[in-house]
Formats: sequence, structure tokens, C-alpha cells
Amino acid sequence: MLQTNMASSSALLRPYVWAYGMTVGRLPSGSLRIPLPARPKQLLTFSFGDPYRVLCPESDEAQTTPRVTVVGPHTHAHAGLSAFGTIDNFTIHFQPAGFHRLFGIPMTELTDAAYDAYGVIGTRLPQIEDQLACCSSFGERVKVVERCLIGMLDSQASLDPIAFVANRLFRLHGRQHVSAMAADVNLSPRQFERRFLAQVGVPPKLYARIIRFNAALDNKLRSPSNPWSRVANDHDYYDQMHLLRDCRAFTGESPDRFLARLAPLPAFHTFYAMEPFRTG
Repeated sequence: MLQTNMASSSALLRPYVWAYGMTVGRLPSGSLRIPLPARPKQLLTFSFGDPYRVLCPESDEAQTTPRVTVVGPHTHAHAGLSAFGTIDNFTIHFQPAGFHRLFGIPMTELTDAAYDAYGVIGTRLPQIEDQLACCSSFGERVKVVERCLIGMLDSQASLDPIAFVANRLFRLHGRQHVSAMAADVNLSPRQFERRFLAQVGVPPKLYARIIRFNAALDNKLRSPSNPWSRVANDHDYYDQMHLLRDCRAFTGESPDRFLARLAPLPAFHTFYAMEPFRTG
């Protein structure tokens, strides 16, 4: 039985951190396969139980994930993960430019990739990992991470205009045009796209499509009885076929087939969440 929790970040960290999540419990037997579509989030995941395994698309082999993993935004479907045994994972879900703002990493280096966080972040991780391992609850882990991240903030720094509009794009579920965002920060579309790519890791137009698809998927997972036609309309798709094309582009499958793969995985629906929620 698995239990999953999510919580929003504090107001001070909200420009950088979207939410926190934790999944704990034990899978009774065998393993679960978790599909990974294109996703807009940047994640930092701490694993204190049995590690996930990254499935290889062209063989039956799998690679074990590190104890602490940095995951960049995904622009296409990946092979997925295999989960088994004891699950104890705590994840920081960053805002679109949040990881870049806190750690200074050019996000193009993390796009469509996942790395051992020790090789990316380095010396700041051991203390955080040790403190999280000693925590007995989700709330305690959130407090530990918040304290550490707040300590990294530069009190003199303000939120970069690119980060501000990227966060707004995420909050509006992709409903903004690149030209309007560029105008908001007084940049030409070309200048805006270059700076957006460095901070977020994905060109803004593609990023908006990925956000919108994930918002539609999250909507369907929360309200399974909603027909796809209504989901498409609610997320400003031209029609249901428009949503179908994006689903095939970002998952490799039809909406119904992909949803069927997610149905047995309610504890992992936080992978696709666009609004924090709590489930047990």
C-alpha cells in the first residue's frame, strides 16, 4: 500500500519551488511500470527506499536511479520507470526557472535528461540528504528543505523577468503567446526565446504545449468521468483531435490507452500533477 502527499511551498520560496511531494509504502509483489510522457517540471528527488529503475526502450535492461536525482523537463515520452519493494521518495518540484535561479545551472544541460544530483549540485547535498533521512514525517521533511533552500536565497536578488513570465505560463496552464510574453519583458521574440531557453531548458512555444497537455492529463486523472471533448475545450484545444495529436506527440499513444496505463498507479499521479493535491 502506498501513500502520497503533496504540499505547496511557502510564499518566500514560491517563485522558485512549486510544490513538494512524498510517496511511501511497500509494493506487495512484483513491480509497477510508470510511463513518462513529456513533462514541464524540473525535479530533485531523494530516494530512501528501493531505487527506481529506468527502463531502456530497446531492451529488457534497466538502470538503477541514484539516491538523489535531478530531472530536467522532458520534451518527448521516455521509456518509463520500474518501481518495486519499499518506496520512500521525497521530491522537490521546481517552478519553470526555479532550479536555474537557485543553482545557476543552464537548463539546456538538463533537458530530456536525469543525473546523479551529486554531480550537478555537489557539496550542498549531503547535509540536506542526511537531515531528510532522519525525518519521521512529510511535514518535517518540508521544513528541512525549506530551511535549506531559504538559506540559499540572495536577499538582494529579485526574480528575473524571464522567470516571472515562465512561472505565469505554468500557472495559466500554457495559455499565453510567445509574442505577448516577449512584449511583457520588453524583448524581441528572438531575444526572449534565447533567454527563456537558458533558464527553462525548452523553447517557450513547445514548453507551453507541454504544460497545456499535462494540465489536460491532470484534469482527466482528477475527474475521470469528464469526456475528452470537455477536457479539450477546458484547456483551449481547437477540438478533441487537436488534443489527440498532442497526446500522441507527447506520450506515443492515444489518450485512452495512456490513461489505461495510469489507472493502476494512483499513488504516482503526482508525476503528472499541475495542482498540488493529497491522496492516500
